[in-house]
Amino acid sequence: MNWRAMRIPLLQHLSNRRGPFVTVSVDVTRTDESAAREIELRWQELRRLASNKGVPERLLVAIGETLLVPTGLSGPRGRLVVADPDGIALDLVLPERPVRNEILYGPAPHLLPAFRALQGTIPYLLAEVDRTGADVTVVDLLGTDADHVHVQGTHDVVHKVPGGQTSQRRMQGRAEDSWARNAAEVAKELDALVAHHRPAAVLLAGDITAVGDVLDAASGQVKEVAVRLTSGGRASGASADALAAEVKSVLVDQQRARTAGMLDRFNTAEGRQEAAVQSLEDVVDATRRVQIEELLLHDDPMSTLKLWVGDEPGQLGMREADVRSLGATNPRQIRADTALVWALVYGDSGITLLDPEQRDLEDGIAALLRYADRSTPHDEIYSMPGRGTNKGAHHRGE
Repeated sequence: MNWRAMRIPLLQHLSNRRGPFVTVSVDVTRTDESAAREIELRWQELRRLASNKGVPERLLVAIGETLLVPTGLSGPRGRLVVADPDGIALDLVLPERPVRNEILYGPAPHLLPAFRALQGTIPYLLAEVDRTGADVTVVDLLGTDADHVHVQGTHDVVHKVPGGQTSQRRMQGRAEDSWARNAAEVAKELDALVAHHRPAAVLLAGDITAVGDVLDAASGQVKEVAVRLTSGGRASGASADALAAEVKSVLVDQQRARTAGMLDRFNTAEGRQEAAVQSLEDVVDATRRVQIEELLLHDDPMSTLKLWVGDEPGQLGMREADVRSLGATNPRQIRADTALVWALVYGDSGITLLDPEQRDLEDGIAALLRYADRSTPHDEIYSMPGRGTNKGAHHRGE
């Protein structure tokens, strides 16, 4: 599986909005009839806190009306709502409960709960194939169905007949030709769906020969992310439970491979003193330069690291003077992860949350860069023109 940056496209339209922002993250799981009342009580407590912080009443009314609308989805759910002076800017239902119910009011929206909830998910396409066509489902990053397509091949001679007579051989040849033509029609539809939805994985279930024919006819874009499944399909008696279990297992493996690939890239780039940095200060510097391709962040809800920020996403720094030098007139201190995630969503960068045991990082933060130049900071220096290093030192190019 090829490494790719972790982005949440639905957050991108926030780049056109300006604060101050109100961000609410709430558990909206509905397991019984009392759940609606419990959600309302959670919101009332958050609303009381927000009123004390000076959040405008009209925004609290709009947020409350949004939060209390049923999601219509079962299972554990979180809801992330962001409002700015113009009203509701984001309403996102997430496939996991938040680590805590919270409301924040400040110059940047707190988008980390979205990345936390979606860290273990990937968008995928599932095609259940036979020799006549396919049933295709596209599942988005939020775990909801984004598209359903039924492909019915137009070639209907799909059964071979036994024997060796000339007419029988002719019928067998026509059947094989029909299989190939139907497979080509399925492949064409998959090509279009992959180009439109850009899933991270294409899962193929069903008749072994049909799946092979589809892959033979598919584009390189489909083949690159294709995974053959051993369960499921369109045949009667195919187990839906077995298919669901295999899909879940494959997606877990795919996500692990994505993270492993990203860490391999980071380790290689850092070892070569190329496009990788560690530490809060160096990551902030790279963020201001719009260098970051993927942020690597230890997921610590209790972190006390803070940054100074202005009204624009790219106005951030370790010190108030740093932000004033960027044109900010009223700098404020906020959580470092809030400031960085907002700036990187604005800059169309990816964000990966890691457990500390996956990779030790200075200040719990690092980044893969889009490019490196002579001014890019590093956490090592060369001791010789070869590959010797002096850990713990910094350089910004010679």
